[in-house]
Parts: sequence; C-alpha cells; structure tokens
Amino acid sequence: MYKKIGCFLLFFSLFLAGKASAQELTAASPNELREALANPKISAIKLESGLYKGNFSIERKIHITGEKGTRIIGTEKGNVLTIAADDVIVENLEIEGSGSQDAGIYVKGDRAYLHHIALKNLFHGIHARNSYGHRFENNLITSFNGMNQHKGYGIYLAEAPNTAVRDNYFYNTQDGVYVSYSDFCEVKGNIMSRARYGVHTMDSRNVLIADNQVTESINGLMIMQSYEVIILENFFHKNTKTGGAGIFMYDTFDSKIASNIVKGNFKGIILENAQRNRLEFNAFLQNDTGLEIGENSNENTIYFNNFSGNTRQVITEKDNRNVFSKDHYGNYFDDHDSLNLDNDHKVDFPYKSGDVFYQMADAEPLLQVFYQSPAVELWNMIEQYTPIPSDTFIIDESPLIKPAPLEQKEIKSEKNFTNKNYEIPLMLFFFLILIASLLILKYGRKNNEV
Repeated sequence: MYKKIGCFLLFFSLFLAGKASAQELTAASPNELREALANPKISAIKLESGLYKGNFSIERKIHITGEKGTRIIGTEKGNVLTIAADDVIVENLEIEGSGSQDAGIYVKGDRAYLHHIALKNLFHGIHARNSYGHRFENNLITSFNGMNQHKGYGIYLAEAPNTAVRDNYFYNTQDGVYVSYSDFCEVKGNIMSRARYGVHTMDSRNVLIADNQVTESINGLMIMQSYEVIILENFFHKNTKTGGAGIFMYDTFDSKIASNIVKGNFKGIILENAQRNRLEFNAFLQNDTGLEIGENSNENTIYFNNFSGNTRQVITEKDNRNVFSKDHYGNYFDDHDSLNLDNDHKVDFPYKSGDVFYQMADAEPLLQVFYQSPAVELWNMIEQYTPIPSDTFIIDESPLIKPAPLEQKEIKSEKNFTNKNYEIPLMLFFFLILIASLLILKYGRKNNEV
C-alpha cells in the first residue's frame, strides 16, 4: 500500500514538473520571443537578460517574466508592446522606444496585470483603452528625455473602468495618471513629480485617489467633469507655478476631499463650478492661497480643516453660497484670535476671510500689479475685522479654538521596485513532494520486511 502511494506521488511530481517545463519557455533573442508568443502551447515565457529590439504583440493569455537587465527597445514607431488578449501578466522588464504619439504598453485586452516594469523614453507609459479590470502596480514611468519632444501620460485610462493604479513612480510626464471616461478606478500610493497634473480625471465617476504624493507640478490633481470622487490622505507639496494648485476641482460634484495635506503650493485647493462637495480634515499649510472658491461653486460643506501659514486663508467669488461649519464645528485659522470665555471648542466670534481685490482683479487683470500691495493688505485687514457682512468674504460662524485632529499617513519618500521571483516556491513544492514520496517508499519497504 505504502509503495503504491509513494510511486503515485513520485509520478505525480514528475508529471507536474514535465507539464510546467512543457508550458514554460526561456527566450534569449527577439526571434525566440516571437516564436514563443506564436506557440499556443506556451503559457509562460521567461526572458533572459539582454536586449530585445522591435515591437511585439501578445494575442493570447500568457505570463511574461524578465530577468534583471531585460530590455525591450521599440522601433520608435508605434507601440512597443501591444496586449490584445485577456488575463495577460507582464513583469520585470525595461521598455523604451515608442512612436511620437504611442505607448510603451498598449492594452486592449481585459484584466492585464503589469508590475515591476521600468518604462522610459516613451510618449505614454501604459495606455489602456476600451478594456477593464486592470492592475498596474510598482512600475517606474517617465516620458521622452528630450526637451523638444511632447510628453504623454504615465498611465492613460480611456474607457478602462475598474482599474487599479497602485504604488507607481512617475516623473517628467504630461500627466502622471489620466482617467478619462473610466468609472470605479483606484489611484493609490503613487509618487508623481514634474508633471502638468499628477492625477487628471475627466468624465469619470466613483474614482478613489488616495495616499499619493505629487510635487513640482502645475496641479497635483486636476478633477474635471467628474462625480463622486474620493480624494483621501494625499500629500501635495511645492506645486508653485502661477495659477496652479494642490487640487483643482472643475465641474466636479458630490465628491469628498478629506485628510489631505496641501503644503507650500501656489494655491492649496481651487473650486471652480464645484458643487455639493465635502472638504473636511484637510491641512492647508504655507500656501500663497489656502482655498480659492471660484465662480458657481455652491453648496459645498467645508469644516474641520486647518488653515495655517497661508498668505490668504480663503478667498471667494461673490454670490457663492457655501457652509463653513457643521453642527457648530467650523475650521481652525491660525490668524484668528483665541477668545474663548466659555471654554468650549470654538472661538467666541466668527472668522472672516477674503480679498476685496480678488473680484476687482478678475474684472480688470491689469490691476494684478497691485496684488499684495500695502494698500490692498490694509483694506483686507479692515474688512476682516469689521463685523459687517460682505459678499466678498466668507464667514465661519464656529471657528475652532485648536487645530482639528487629522489622521494622515507618514509621507513616502521612495518606493521599492525590486523584481520578484516566482521560481523558488515552485521548486520547493516539487522538492517537498519528492522527499515525501521517498520517505513513504522507504517506510513501506521496512514494513514489508518486518
């Protein structure tokens, strides 16, 4: 009995090993890679370290893994790697050399999993279109090196819903991630630097943007014509170009912006035709303007935020109607006197913030030369401390005596893009089966001898 079981396990382990070797192939040249991609019996391809020149297309389900130093260099015309099949996995590669308007990886099949890939000297890094359910994780993406070449998007989702973009590093791109007509997507844990926009959404619903870091860009986020976007625990720092902001929300509705740090930007957050949004537990720190509320931005609820060290805390277009406190809890302003005779959670008199010059400069742009002049600053100070309602100033009826408690994660400084190796668990599995088979055979032989 033991001998039969041992023989069966030994045969089974050899069968699995043979099956794995029959379905997995190692390629060492572009021609071998093309032959493997064309062979329907091959389910996994391992690329040896080296250069693979040319553009390649994947037409069926397959798993491609590269050794360290595996580089695919395109022809500088068209997409370097095209994925036209579902459930394709690609990992541990370096890809470069797309056409002037093309991508390193173009995805039109569903549920692609692309991870630990370095994409550079390309227009778009990854372009997914008319497909869904992808995972793009732990990739390093940059666009063309030349100053005279137009740059594309790090990851471009065009009608590619239910896609997760996690833990990638982007720099020197047009936009880090562009989500266009793609609902139920997630952009989480990414680092983005030197882009036009870190994350850009257009005509998308139910998008989660969380735990990202965007620096040295025009806008950290550019949220346009989108609904029910959740912006949570991000860090927007040193986005200082004139007109830019940590977060710019344009034609955005019914969204939540919470627990973000917007620090040292030209403007912290800009709302433009943004309605029915909630801004809560955010830190506006050391920006030129903390919060700017532009035209047609109404019914927004803004409370439990901390405004500290901003040149101008909050400015608004006249006739906007927004709420700056809820259930008798407002926001914290570091330039507000802390008179609190009844020792409760709020200052005893309302807070006014605005800029009388804001509307004047909009009507007459040439007046910008007087921005932050002593006369304008004096005018604003008188307006702020005069207890008279003003359509150019916001009023927080319940300003907090102390900063609101904010729960924010530690700021990320770097990410690990180390290649993964899946061979060891498989080898260990076969080894354990082999040892178990030999032990059973030996134990069975002893019993028979007795």
